[in-house]
Amino acid sequence: MTVRFDLTDARERALAEYMQTLDVKKYQSRNQFMIDALADYVDLQSITREQHEEDIRNIIREEMRACFAEANFAPQPLNPALSAEQQEEAEQDILDDLKLFD
Repeated sequence: MTVRFDLTDARERALAEYMQTLDVKKYQSRNQFMIDALADYVDLQSITREQHEEDIRNIIREEMRACFAEANFAPQPLNPALSAEQQEEAEQDILDDLKLFD
């Protein structure tokens, strides 16, 4: 099989240029690269919407687990007791709020 690129088409020209610079050592050969790319494309076409959504859910779950694993859920120290002035102000605020119900 021979693949010919339309060099007047920008997308195909970019693909042809990519194929020319392909790292053959990494992909074994241009032929193997094309076979792998075609196989991956066909595999993606056969995935149902439900499978795709489940894959996304699994990725989200993994990321959330990783985030929670790094989170610090240790009890935080309580704020110190209010000063007398702050306590008086808080009590006055409560009394003012209760006056709204009269």
